[in-house]
Amino acid sequence: MTDAASRDLGFLEKAGLVLMALQIAILGYMWMVDGFDRASDGFPMFVVCTAIFVTSQRRLAASPPNPGAARWIQASRAAVLTLLALGTLAVGFHRIVPDTAPAPDATPALVLRGLFALLWVIIALKGAGIGKLKPGSAMGLCVPWTRQSRLAWDRAHRALGRILFWGGLIGLATSLILAPLVSFAMWATTVAVAVTAALIESWRAWRLDPGRSGGRLA
Repeated sequence: MTDAASRDLGFLEKAGLVLMALQIAILGYMWMVDGFDRASDGFPMFVVCTAIFVTSQRRLAASPPNPGAARWIQASRAAVLTLLALGTLAVGFHRIVPDTAPAPDATPALVLRGLFALLWVIIALKGAGIGKLKPGSAMGLCVPWTRQSRLAWDRAHRALGRILFWGGLIGLATSLILAPLVSFAMWATTVAVAVTAALIESWRAWRLDPGRSGGRLA
């Protein structure tokens, strides 16, 4: 299997973990609002199915298929993950919105929680895929020393990706339970810590890289 195919399998696994964190957030909100009986009525099956998907995806990455079958396997598993995501959103929306819509004070808070959940999803997926960026990409962390050293670029995005991904999972799993202001503070802190850690790590790598150039990376 090529490196690109291996990265695609890894990204699907991480996307599955992001979906699982969202499912945990929805489950926690239903438990908080409606009690355990309502929360445990059917919806945990989505969490179980996603956990099975992530586990099988990890096993697939450990024992990759032959190159000819890899593309079809990736496409089919991406379709499965998409169906799980659509089912999660449809059932979660049906379970949450009808119970809170009649309460005027509850609806704005739920909307804010939903918006912050979306922000957590974005940074978690960003963290999962940021390692695929080519050196010098405008979507990456572009500072003078990451432009001059491939080692610094790789170290920066490895640190940035890990913190954004794992921090995003934690924030997403709690986004529908915590107060919106708390969730926003956690989000801003996660991003600030990730960028700061990436800058420090890449600066250290740049100073130790004998192959750094005086100009931009090609």
